[in-house]
This record gives sequence, structure tokens and C-alpha cells, in this order.
Amino acid sequence: MGHQDDLGRTPMDIAAYFNFKNVALFLAVKIGTPAEYMQQDLNIDKEGRTCYHTLCYRGNYDMLVTLLNYERVCLKKVISDELNEVKKRYRFKNLDIKHGHLVSTVYHDADTVRRHADFAMRANGLFERYANMIIERYRQILI
Repeated sequence: MGHQDDLGRTPMDIAAYFNFKNVALFLAVKIGTPAEYMQQDLNIDKEGRTCYHTLCYRGNYDMLVTLLNYERVCLKKVISDELNEVKKRYRFKNLDIKHGHLVSTVYHDADTVRRHADFAMRANGLFERYANMIIERYRQILI
């Protein structure tokens, strides 16, 4: 994936230029797991452009939407995996929590209520991080 031409453009940049949506999506998937994809920096060629600059300049809006949606899905997957790990760490199941609250059909002891409060704080932190990561990624794209 690290191959570049003389101007510093990657296969993703070239696919963006020619509006090859399927090729660009294939290349994005081949980068790795969603976590690896989100950790990768945007390639900036020798002219200071990314594939998103090319997409906007050429008017390839369908491909732009596709790549932005893929990034959003990858980020949601990363946050979802982290949320599941936190849920396991606090020993909660899907049946224990409904709409963010403990299910009231069973009596919950003080320890369970405390664990749920801690879990809710961690989950809130993950959602804040998700929003901040989207804003930061769009900031990188738009510069």
C-alpha cells in the first residue's frame, strides 16, 4: 500500500482521480482492519493534495461519499469493539441494560448499580471520543 509514483501519489489517489469507486473501496479494505485504517495518516503528495482534494476538484462526489462513509463505518467499528470490551470488563450482558438503564425486572444490588454508573461514564467517554475523532478526521481531510 505504500507504493507511490514520482509525484507522491498512491494507487488510492489515482483511483480517486479516475473515479474508480470499486478500486478505491478495495484499496481501503486492503489497508487492514478498521483500527489500522483509522490510524493511517492521509497521503499528501508533493503538491500538498490528498485523494479528497482530487475528489472535490474533479467532482467525484459519489466516491467522496463512499470513502467518507467507509471511514465512518471503520470508526464506529473501533468504538463498538471498545464498548464491548468495557461491557465485558464491567460484567454486563445485553439483557442487563436497556436504553442506557438497568433493566428493572430484577433487583440490583449496590455493587451492580455502582458498576453500571461506572460503565455509563466510560460509555459516555467513548461516545465523546467518537465525535472528537470524526471532527479531527474531517479537519485533516478539509485542510
